[in-house]
Amino acid sequence: MENVSNLEEFTRLNTRKASILQVGGFRPTNNLSASNFGRNSLALPGEAWPAWNGKPMLFVCQLNLTAAPVVPALLEDLKLITFFVAPKAGPLQKESGKDWCLRAYKSLLDVVPLSPPAGAPRVDRSFECRWEESADYPTYDDPGIQLPEGFEASDVDLENVRRTKIGGYASHIQSELWWDQRPHPAKPRFCWQIDSEKKAGLAWGDSGMVYLARGTAPGCTDRWFLDWQCY
Repeated sequence: MENVSNLEEFTRLNTRKASILQVGGFRPTNNLSASNFGRNSLALPGEAWPAWNGKPMLFVCQLNLTAAPVVPALLEDLKLITFFVAPKAGPLQKESGKDWCLRAYKSLLDVVPLSPPAGAPRVDRSFECRWEESADYPTYDDPGIQLPEGFEASDVDLENVRRTKIGGYASHIQSELWWDQRPHPAKPRFCWQIDSEKKAGLAWGDSGMVYLARGTAPGCTDRWFLDWQCY
């Protein structure tokens, strides 16, 4: 009974809610503010399409957080996120603003459609997306794991949800994320991830994952950080 009780307590301590993104598979609403992969991006009036080395970036996805059933505390002040990346192979830089661009908006009232420039790259297939709520659990090397006193978790296999999602736990492929391995003055904390979405023809290396973190130190909440792992 003690082992059962400890397992129940371990599960309780390490359960987080997440909003996972269902890519396609339903009749699209064609709402411009809907979450989507590769369909359309909103932006502030006058905001230009992101570019890197003089070339337009690839629009990856737009997330409408107002429609998500669960929003992590780190994202509660935001309504919309858009994500762009330079269309090149290889790991991306650690902070937004160079070969990748994350834009976060605190209102849906002021944003307008952003038209892609001529020659802008596109994902292979674009899809509207919708949210689903899910329970999520840490991988074995997640630094956020909490252990009841005297409990050995090495043989416990709780299911980490390996999907594009906000909240929950990072779906580690190789190891804990770089900001969990060494300190950074902005104190980044994981808050969402983008999976390799086969439907859209989007792949981060070999079935990889992109992890996004937001700065939590004073004055750093507008700074965004990235890690990329693949097989």
